[in-house]
Amino acid sequence: MTKIAIFTIGNGDFNTGFLMGLAIREEGGNPLCEVIGKLPLCEVIGKLPQSNDISDAYQSWQCHFKKREIGNSRIKASPAIAQKTLTPAEENIKNWKESKEKLQQAFKQWLTSECREFQKIRETFLRHLPHKPEEIRVFIQTSNLWLKKLPWNEWDIFEGYAQLEIALVPPEYSRINLAPDAIAREKVRILAILSTAKDINPEEEKKELERLLHAETCFPNPHEPAQLYDALQDDRGWDILFFSGHSYSEGEIGNFFITDDYGLTISELKISLRKALTRGLQLAIFNSCDGLGLAKELADLNIPQVIVMREPVPGDYAVAFIKKFLQEFSQGKSLYVAMKEAKDSLECWEKQYPGVSWLPILCQNPAQTPLIWPPRPIKMPMTIPVFSPSVAIKVAIKQGIWQEVATLTGHSSGVKSVAVSPDGRMIASGSFDQTIKLWDLEKGEFKKTLKGHTGTVTSVQFSPDGILASASFFPDGTIKLWEVDEEQNKVELQTTLRGNDWVALAIWNIAFNPDGKYIASGHNVDSTIKVWDIEREKIIATLRGHVWAVQAVIFHPQDGSIISSSMDGTIKIWDPEQEQLSQTLVGPSGWLSPAQAWFSQDVEVYSLAISSDGEILASGGSEDVIKIWRWRDRQLQQTLKGHSDTIQAVAIAPDGKTLASGGRDHTIRIWDLSTGNTLQTLGHSDTVNSLAFSPDGQTLISGSQDKTIKIWRWFPEGSSPL
Repeated sequence: MTKIAIFTIGNGDFNTGFLMGLAIREEGGNPLCEVIGKLPLCEVIGKLPQSNDISDAYQSWQCHFKKREIGNSRIKASPAIAQKTLTPAEENIKNWKESKEKLQQAFKQWLTSECREFQKIRETFLRHLPHKPEEIRVFIQTSNLWLKKLPWNEWDIFEGYAQLEIALVPPEYSRINLAPDAIAREKVRILAILSTAKDINPEEEKKELERLLHAETCFPNPHEPAQLYDALQDDRGWDILFFSGHSYSEGEIGNFFITDDYGLTISELKISLRKALTRGLQLAIFNSCDGLGLAKELADLNIPQVIVMREPVPGDYAVAFIKKFLQEFSQGKSLYVAMKEAKDSLECWEKQYPGVSWLPILCQNPAQTPLIWPPRPIKMPMTIPVFSPSVAIKVAIKQGIWQEVATLTGHSSGVKSVAVSPDGRMIASGSFDQTIKLWDLEKGEFKKTLKGHTGTVTSVQFSPDGILASASFFPDGTIKLWEVDEEQNKVELQTTLRGNDWVALAIWNIAFNPDGKYIASGHNVDSTIKVWDIEREKIIATLRGHVWAVQAVIFHPQDGSIISSSMDGTIKIWDPEQEQLSQTLVGPSGWLSPAQAWFSQDVEVYSLAISSDGEILASGGSEDVIKIWRWRDRQLQQTLKGHSDTIQAVAIAPDGKTLASGGRDHTIRIWDLSTGNTLQTLGHSDTVNSLAFSPDGQTLISGSQDKTIKIWRWFPEGSSPL
């Protein structure tokens, strides 16, 4: 199956470096880890290092190319520079070749940097994309013009991949919706615009277009501009728009010339092009010079694919390339493989024009699937997945990023629960190995192991004054309170809370009330919530109403009510003082609710989180969505979609603006609660069981079935990750 690697490059420059993200997907947008066992979600944030040589080396090679080939190229000089550029200067081929080699060397040195943040990008790519005989599409997503020009195919990590090709991706894109009356086509329809400029001879290209199988080609009269507009708006639609002639770019604006005296810009064809797009136009080929400006304007229209030349191109090479590409593509090879094979087969041209194979570049709208030849009938309506994780990386880079700064190892089994001390200095973790471990958050160092439980430590929590509570599953079923002296690295067991009946011997979750005087515990066998008076060391209330195991309990930070969720599919709100059920937020309610819940097929709710101001409640469970509730009226506010499996943990940052979620799909998703958008996707190599924010909201702790705890830190835009 085709793999897609998306390199998203954010703000920066060659003096300071660029933020970079990498996401690896199966074609169609599915995270790779959904297909391959226990691999983590292949998404990582790093940084391209600085380079003092790359831009100078590129401009030196570019200068040789322009001077050598301006008289035999498909460039139409801008009027402002016509006198200067139309005077060709013969350059020594040896110097030209040396400039190419210097650029290759500078580029490879830049991309073999020992910088840790960059090495993570390289290692992730190589680890998750082994050399197999399958197609790999590499997307370079950037708005930086110089980065678009660089010869990315020279990156050493791409060596050895027989079917790997690179495409540029715009920072913003969306899918094209076909018109209701778009016509299904059995042949590829090509609208070919062939320039009549005096130094252009497109006859070979015309012959190649005319002999293509499964194709229908139209050649409008270049001396009748109105024919071009009429043709573009043809109700039968087009699959390919082809242009052969002169062109040049001024910044992000592209100009192309149909005759010596008549030129156009994409903006002058905008209405006609949009109509063609709604009728199925998928690929634009501009076999002309300096086409990145044309590609940018076409990308703004969300055209699915564009092929252009990045620099002035020798006319004879341009003809040879397009003939070979059309031959490969029309024989059923994918667009990407046809591009690669066309360039590879013309290696002999490198001797005459050093670096010429770098010129053809494919530009891709990731929301659209590549054109296939012979064509497949259009099915209406056409729905194509968007690479949302890629967008997540892009947003993260633009606004700031969550960066892994430490991975803590030491547990011999999965980590079930994590908590951060109120002063933000310590992490506690509870594990299936029946131990609790304490860690220095700032240093990322192990401090101490606490033993005493004889079952899985299912929950750890800190009270507001720093007392650590731990709860355990069967056969233990106790809650232990630990007094922690961070300065002396000393921990003392203060007391053990134990129920008076055997059914209490299985606790899933505990929570302190806002002043730290009481603990609520959710139980497995009897499906109750018990409220403990810590000072008196006794149960003061037992709340009954759930019919399956109580998976999560939390206190409302303002009114002191208890919120619980269960495998019975309900979320319940309780008045602990009156020992009464106040409301069932979701799931069966009323006097028949216990029986209804027992037989209900509703989603099991495993996790709850509430904002520090008590205004937002989040829940997650066996359904792969997160539900956000508005507390004041108990109404469902929004549903967040993105996970592909059960959600085990949710946590809301102290400022109430960000939510983190983790689950069995091995991912951690960071959400913007104001928009419901995924900001970033992080991950472990197994189920994410627990999440906790630090008190300042700048650090996130995750505990996983992979036996590790990860520390993630927020780096605003412009700051430097470790």
